[in-house]
Amino acid sequence: MRLNTIKKEIENAQKICILGVGNTQKGDDGAGPGVIKILQKSLKKENLNNLKLIDCGEIPENFTGDIRKFKPDLTIIIDACISGRKPGAVYIVNPEKIQPQDFSTHRLPLSMFVKFLEETIPTKVIVIGVEPKNINYGDEISSEVNKAIEEIVSLFTNHLC
Repeated sequence: MRLNTIKKEIENAQKICILGVGNTQKGDDGAGPGVIKILQKSLKKENLNNLKLIDCGEIPENFTGDIRKFKPDLTIIIDACISGRKPGAVYIVNPEKIQPQDFSTHRLPLSMFVKFLEETIPTKVIVIGVEPKNINYGDEISSEVNKAIEEIVSLFTNHLC
């Protein structure tokens, strides 16, 4: 993961929207919502009017109105993405290389969602992928992905406060 890329973008952004995408009932697919849940608790005492945290579940396109109304200049999407890396790997996803059948576990291809946000808000979009280990209904989040969630939360708490 190129942390410097994200750190630099966070420092340069005036308004940031962080989206957690995934299904918490499908083990590691809940990585994105897991990050949002922790950030909501840990950042809730801070006066961060320039930050919006959204647990999008499996259908991030349902939240485009909220995102557009907030008008972020940086949108960060966190999602379990299958890429063949080691489980728990955290990396920046190139949205142009997202193949709906290979990457995301959701209906609308993430590449289309990213393009829509960039063109209609406009906002810079960064997709953070977390390589899942378990994505079956009823699975627990793996220890590898729990560590990845902690890493992502730490990145944000260190650079948003």
